[in-house]
Amino acid sequence: MELKNLRTFQAVVDQGSYQRAAERLGYTQSTITVQIQQLEEELGVPLFQRAGRRMVLTELGAAALPQARALLAAADRLSSIGQEVQGLSGTLRVDMAESLLCYQMQPIIQKFRSRAPQVRLIVRSCNCMQIPQGVRTGACDLGVGYDMDWNREALEVESMGSYDIVLLASPDFAEPDFTTPGQRKAVSLVTDEPDSIFRRRLEDYLRHREIELDVTLELWSIETIKRCVMSNLGFTYLPRFVAEEELADGRLVELEAPISGVPAPALCAWRKGRWVTPAMELFLGLLREALAEGEPLSAAASAPAPSSGRACRLR
Repeated sequence: MELKNLRTFQAVVDQGSYQRAAERLGYTQSTITVQIQQLEEELGVPLFQRAGRRMVLTELGAAALPQARALLAAADRLSSIGQEVQGLSGTLRVDMAESLLCYQMQPIIQKFRSRAPQVRLIVRSCNCMQIPQGVRTGACDLGVGYDMDWNREALEVESMGSYDIVLLASPDFAEPDFTTPGQRKAVSLVTDEPDSIFRRRLEDYLRHREIELDVTLELWSIETIKRCVMSNLGFTYLPRFVAEEELADGRLVELEAPISGVPAPALCAWRKGRWVTPAMELFLGLLREALAEGEPLSAAASAPAPSSGRACRLR
């Protein structure tokens, strides 16, 4: 039985179609078709059936999947057996929520680089809906972000504590009441993309209270959001830790409302059933060390990481 055919089987499941699996593996679609046919002939059972544009597992295909994943994990582990002697190597891909990457993760990344200098570390800033999808499809090895109903059936998930999310505004902000229902407020919400957990939570709260806002400024950088809020262009809703310096020196203030100060759980996830490589285990260990020190993660007041959607390659 060819391992490449098992990897193709896994990729079709994770990507949802032959075409996307081909793009992921660098094959033509016809090659994917041939490899799946070869595997089906070897096993003597059909693995997929078409449902619209998607390929879905047959009952026997669903039964074969965990065994295929286990074989591939064992093969990956065997191929890396020399790493403990030779030192960590290879590539580790980690997708993170922007706020955690910019303000919390630098000490962990620095420790990882010092302990595994031969590992090619690729860190991407992603929103919390993209992160579990990237983990599930294999686009990244680890995902670090806030819980947005991450699928525990497909993912191994480890808690990283929780963080208070607060309403922030300039000291000159003139409309502090976000408690009284049934208002139309002539103020601007300064926020990030629609799939942000913070934006979704706040908009749900405002909708429930029937509070309408005149303007939404949609930006894609936390630093830009903070600067606009400090310039009194509106208010925002972000983790308290992203604004510790500005709150301490009075450039920003917290607004009182039932939604302000509500914690958001943070998680680290990897695909269920896959082999946890030595590089993954090291990164997870550093996260656990930070948790054991008493804080959810050690905050870092260093320069911000790249803006959302761009990959940061650390070698």
